[in-house]
Amino acid sequence: MLQQNEFDQFVENYNADYLYLLNRASRGEYNCLISSFTVLKDLYDVVLKLHDTLKLDFRIVPYPLTFRGNDDLLKSFGFGDEQITSIYGFLSFVRQTLGKEFEQVLEEGVPMKCVKMGGV
Repeated sequence: MLQQNEFDQFVENYNADYLYLLNRASRGEYNCLISSFTVLKDLYDVVLKLHDTLKLDFRIVPYPLTFRGNDDLLKSFGFGDEQITSIYGFLSFVRQTLGKEFEQVLEEGVPMKCVKMGGV
């Protein structure tokens, strides 16, 4: 059975992956990012399920999947205004590419294909 310290490491890994994807978005590197966030959402769901099922504590809080309109959160991660603009640009990229909002795509999932800038 999963122990508390293993769960903590699992949450730390999720948070590190989340920051990695935000860093890619902050640099305007949107290629395959939709698929990556979809996989991350699955990992987030596993974190929540383990927490509920095994009655483990959140000694390390998982970062929220949605970051829309949360400049304070993004700034707390060290992103500057220009980087935050690029992160929000990713939300526009999702809307233009898939015709849906980012949160809707996460909820519904997408076929595992790599959506690249300038096409599929």
